[in-house]
Amino acid sequence: MNSYRRLGIGAGLLAVAVSVASVAVYLVFFSSEPFPTAAEIALLNAEATQDLAEFCPFLAVSDDQYYGTAQRAELREELENPSFDGYSWFVGTHVAVATDYLRFGETDEAVRVLTEALDVQPWGDPQGTYKARLLEELSIAYLKMGELDNCISPTGALICMLPLDNSVAHTNRTGSENAVAHLLELLEMQPGNIRARWLLNVAHMTLGTYPLKVPAEYLVSPSRLRGDYDIGRFEDIAGRVGPYSVNLAGGSIMDDFDNDGLLDIVTSTWDPCGSLSYYHNDGNGSFSDYTVRAGLTGQLGGLNIVQADYNNDGWMDFLVMRGGWMFARGMVRSSLLRNNADGTFTDVTVDAGLAYPAYPSQSAAWADFDNDGDLDLFSCNESMPGARLGRNSASPFDGTIVFPSQLFQNNDDGTFTDVAQQAGVTNLRFCKGSTWGDYDNDGDPDLYLSNFGTQNRLYRNDGDGSFTDVAPELGVEEPVNSFPTWFWDYDNDGWLDLFVAGYGPEIGDVAADYMGFQNDGARPRLYRNDGRGGFVDVTRDAGLWRVHLPMGSNFGDLDNDGFLDFYLGTGYPTYDAIGPNIMYRNNGGETFSDVPFSGGFGHLQKGHGVAFGDIDRDGDQDIFVQMGGFYPGDGFPNALFENPGHGGRWLTLQLEGTESNRAGLGARIKIEVERHD
Repeated sequence: MNSYRRLGIGAGLLAVAVSVASVAVYLVFFSSEPFPTAAEIALLNAEATQDLAEFCPFLAVSDDQYYGTAQRAELREELENPSFDGYSWFVGTHVAVATDYLRFGETDEAVRVLTEALDVQPWGDPQGTYKARLLEELSIAYLKMGELDNCISPTGALICMLPLDNSVAHTNRTGSENAVAHLLELLEMQPGNIRARWLLNVAHMTLGTYPLKVPAEYLVSPSRLRGDYDIGRFEDIAGRVGPYSVNLAGGSIMDDFDNDGLLDIVTSTWDPCGSLSYYHNDGNGSFSDYTVRAGLTGQLGGLNIVQADYNNDGWMDFLVMRGGWMFARGMVRSSLLRNNADGTFTDVTVDAGLAYPAYPSQSAAWADFDNDGDLDLFSCNESMPGARLGRNSASPFDGTIVFPSQLFQNNDDGTFTDVAQQAGVTNLRFCKGSTWGDYDNDGDPDLYLSNFGTQNRLYRNDGDGSFTDVAPELGVEEPVNSFPTWFWDYDNDGWLDLFVAGYGPEIGDVAADYMGFQNDGARPRLYRNDGRGGFVDVTRDAGLWRVHLPMGSNFGDLDNDGFLDFYLGTGYPTYDAIGPNIMYRNNGGETFSDVPFSGGFGHLQKGHGVAFGDIDRDGDQDIFVQMGGFYPGDGFPNALFENPGHGGRWLTLQLEGTESNRAGLGARIKIEVERHD
């Protein structure tokens, strides 16, 4: 997943950022050639901020697993002149070629190659193993064909959401009808294939033939696709009002960047050749694209973004994170973009001391951890102790991938100093989520880290510049496979609770969960603060013991009832990850109801950056979601869900810190209302 994509020019490209006078990003290449090519040498001296325009042409002809095209010629050569005999090699090569076509959305070619393999007499396949694989790959290719042909309405709105019905049935039925045929044949061979059963139901939904035409033995009960609360339909208006473009996975933020009292939107995309997008709220119900005039076209890539007024000048700045999921190749610096108070932004990363060393990161969080009145920054970096770096044992980079997380203390002069080591928060785990919150109400923010594949950490702020990991003793280390996380007071008792989303790679686990089958999928945790310095796991009691694949997330108040709800943007890079995005409604701080289907949030397209905010100043929160996957053929338009309104009183406050940070980040507001009947 992500950003300034310094990926394989040559199979083993590694990117290493070195702090030198020229502030260049130096690349070390491991390939069959003893030295870099002329094209590669041109990259060695590229400036870290401006080199993407030069790098993108090389990326397209590389063998990068997401964006490169060099492997296609090799795969085609292998297909036409196989280097090995046997049906296994034959099928594997055809699948690899088809997958390469699918990366770029070339579904017709993918189907042709897979059908060619399926039509060959399956000698050497007595158990039908390879035939089953081809049927499954073909069904996925056909489902993708149907999605690309049908899932955007004439108004630009996304319309493929669960549960689908006749009103949004595909008009071009070729893709889904073929998917149904191949899935039925596959299920005859493998009736216990949960993923195939799920995809069959989805295919019938796209045709408007669910549930009537789904064989009873494979049917996912409609009752499992109905929530127990009707939140009211939220209309997707992005195509009509303007914050609309086709992106891959990325981040989104909603804030008032020009201090006109209206919320604007900024998005990123992990496409290394795609720039940030800045949508200005015009105050008349529409947005204008201000990317060029804001000077942001050169800011390419970035899987996540987060805003803060880091210099206390009253204008909101933001940070772009890059390199997440890329391991050693993700050593590409973030960008701190200073708001110039004139509608433009300047990249001040190098001057601020945040550029080097550059470590892969997808998450960062701002807080005034030392209570000195300015915001500090934690960068949640991705270490993999025990993983190997080099292509062979002779590589000087063999060893563990150790990218310590960084805690940048604000020097109050526009610069930062990394104090992570002395503070004890280097983490040295595969960090995917970070959040600050004063869980113990002692007046200073504490830090929770979600580490994918290892135990999570809760760093208690000791008030003296150091932190202590208290996650084991407080029982908040799980889930082991986790991703987004946040502090919030979901039950309005004045103590911060903690949510940690589980994350896994299998759509089959999501399917099994909807079908009511036992499965080992990664589930979230909701930890309720007990008000005595500890937490209680209330996930099951709250109705959240469910399996999803959340990549992006956020929370807000959907229905003005004073309790916080949350949205999960779901997905995984592969095209079989066809599952709904999720919205949960808070039932008075006790339980949660899933409302993606009644609210119109259950889109099958992959969801990533999520932002809540009242874009039209009508007193309720709207939701912006940056949609899109990781392959070039998996981009989709943004969605902007307009809140239909649920009544209730509302109040807007603009905080202005005097002794605290200017934006009041981390402040608590207590309002006592005296009621007169």
